[in-house]
Amino acid sequence: MNNKNLSVFFLVSCFLFLALASLARGAEIFFDPSVQDLGVGDQFEARVFLNTEDEKLNAFDGTVSFAPNLLEVKEIRDGNSIINFWVEQPHLASPGQIYFSGITPGGYAGENGLVFTAVFQALAEGKGKLEAREARAYLNDGEGTETQVSATDMRILISPGSVGPTIIVAPVADTNPPEDFTPIVSRDPQLFNGKYFLVFNTQDKGSGIDHYEIREGGRPFRTAESPYTLKNQALDEKIRVKAVDKNGNVRIATVPPLMPSPWYKNDIILVILIFVVLLAVFYSAAQKKAARRYEK
Repeated sequence: MNNKNLSVFFLVSCFLFLALASLARGAEIFFDPSVQDLGVGDQFEARVFLNTEDEKLNAFDGTVSFAPNLLEVKEIRDGNSIINFWVEQPHLASPGQIYFSGITPGGYAGENGLVFTAVFQALAEGKGKLEAREARAYLNDGEGTETQVSATDMRILISPGSVGPTIIVAPVADTNPPEDFTPIVSRDPQLFNGKYFLVFNTQDKGSGIDHYEIREGGRPFRTAESPYTLKNQALDEKIRVKAVDKNGNVRIATVPPLMPSPWYKNDIILVILIFVVLLAVFYSAAQKKAARRYEK
């Protein structure tokens, strides 16, 4: 092979190598641990991680599947997740299927990004696995370009019984409230028939967010999800949003009235003014009565 042929061969080889490397790029979903041996009745944590392979990603969704005759989901935790806004928090969508969907504004790039953690209990002897199915990820490129996602399964071997005491996963020790957040009132002609709605979200780095509650004015708190259509479209009342984590810790954010009522429509101020007027009348009457006694 002469030098010219060698040069052509070298260039073609480099081109093919770079092309294959480009095709191999993409995110990877994997589990920690990758292998789990346990006995019937034992519990274990399965942590779902994302490796972006040097790409910056801002949206993710997918399903973690397992054999429901072998494993039971005891708890799903999203504390410390790389996902800031859950479109759908990780949840048991159907037997053997945990679905999740979320967004990370600004994007995330890294090798060990925790998505969520699931606690399982072994139900029966057998071999099984956890696998990520229909996983999708999108580049933080302003266009929402979908990138390739590969997945590495977690192998599970369940023996008839534990060698020692039954393994139980301890609950998360969390005494801190969810992080501060600022609810936003918005309106869009294309949404909710043009009515005002409230958007809110926060994170809890410990046990994860359990639910939200909303209170408009003097009404009682009620469980709600974002976005929430406001009952009071006049926007003349204070709005409180309560974020509750899975350990019961609470953070409350307050939105002041955006269109305060005139002072004469405020019941408290009106009561105070009536009280002051009555007090002034009684004081004036008392002064006049005292003056008449003095004249006599």
